Amino acid sequence: MTGPAAPARHPLRDAVFARLWVSGLLSETGKWVLQLALPLYVLQLTSSALVTSVVAMLGLLPSLFMAPVVGALVDRWDRRGVLVVVSVAQAALLPLLLGVDDRGDLWLIYLVTGAEATLTVAFESVKNVALSTVVAPDQLVSANAAIGLNVSMGRLVGSPLGGILLSTAGLPFVIGFGSLSFLVAAALAWTIPRGPRTREAPGADQRFLTGLGRGLRTIRDVPVLRGTFACVGLLSLAQGMFVVLFLLFVTDLISAGEAQAGLLRGVQAVGGFVGTVTAGVLTRRLGAPRLLSTGVLVFCAVSALTWNMSTVTAGLWVYVALFTVAGVPAVWLAAAWLSLVQQSSPLPVRGRVMALVLGLSDGFQALGMLVAGLLTGVVDTLAALDIQAALLLCAGLLALRLHPGRGTAEKHGKVLTRGRLARAAVLARTQHRRDDQS
Repeated sequence: MTGPAAPARHPLRDAVFARLWVSGLLSETGKWVLQLALPLYVLQLTSSALVTSVVAMLGLLPSLFMAPVVGALVDRWDRRGVLVVVSVAQAALLPLLLGVDDRGDLWLIYLVTGAEATLTVAFESVKNVALSTVVAPDQLVSANAAIGLNVSMGRLVGSPLGGILLSTAGLPFVIGFGSLSFLVAAALAWTIPRGPRTREAPGADQRFLTGLGRGLRTIRDVPVLRGTFACVGLLSLAQGMFVVLFLLFVTDLISAGEAQAGLLRGVQAVGGFVGTVTAGVLTRRLGAPRLLSTGVLVFCAVSALTWNMSTVTAGLWVYVALFTVAGVPAVWLAAAWLSLVQQSSPLPVRGRVMALVLGLSDGFQALGMLVAGLLTGVVDTLAALDIQAALLLCAGLLALRLHPGRGTAEKHGKVLTRGRLARAAVLARTQHRRDDQS
């Protein structure tokens, strides 16, 4: 008679994953320092909201267009080497900003912002592919939840730090901190063991240009990936709307100021800790597809309650509590969709699939910002926020289709089995042609 199963070891107790996690945390912190400080600097330099919004958009759009190329390179190159080279390149680009003195030098900011955005997609893609090879399959959601937590922590630390450095020390110190964080991230990445070498299946086109579309074809052909791709698109559209509408919610609906806005954004990281701790347990009970739908629907319910509570009370601590709670399902849903992409995409094309999903996310966030801007001229703030919550509801209902009922795990297994059978068929046909020729 066997005793109860031992509790699963958390991935952060593994030295390799811990180094990958810290490297990602430093990269995220450096990214958020720049994403806060550079638009503020441009606003100070130009006093133009339009030019400032262009800089913000350049932090998102390049990844949408460069994702196929970045993903193909990630699949072909050594993953540890990509992490190191990308981090060093991010550090090396930033000193170019020291040449910005007036409006005539804005092209340097555009160039550096776009290049940093593209390099960030490469870093995130290879980090998520590497993660799927250094932790056990049953620890994947817990590992992704921990990665989601360092994203929250990077934003929580990096955003205010960027503002403080810019206002008290100036742009050179922002550049110095960003470069240092990327260089330390590169040093940590160098200590990570090389990942397993991957090869395209026999019969696959090995040419670089024609291989760019393999990630998109993989998403099209695997139902779980196709559904996850669509769900992430809706979530990102809603997130882009939130970025714009949140400030209007704070100023117009609950009559708060900048300090209160910073507090509400920051407390989500507290909920993120709870989400990280509980994600692994919930995955063992529910599975990644069910965790995705649960996370999205709970996040939708909390969001709708938060927006409409403004008709009842403007008490700040009510919203502190609600935003803290919202951080929990936010980690669940992010960990779940990352795990589904990692589990459902073959390793030889996983970089391309991951880059495409991340590129889609950035592109739809940019679109969401535009949609929110257009909506605010047509409907009131609360109605626009309810539309944002409705998008989350659509994403949750779509996620439910990833597991229509009993036997979901078996159905998911059949999808992967059909993929293995397809590759086996290619091998058989190749061998048959060789036999005929001999």
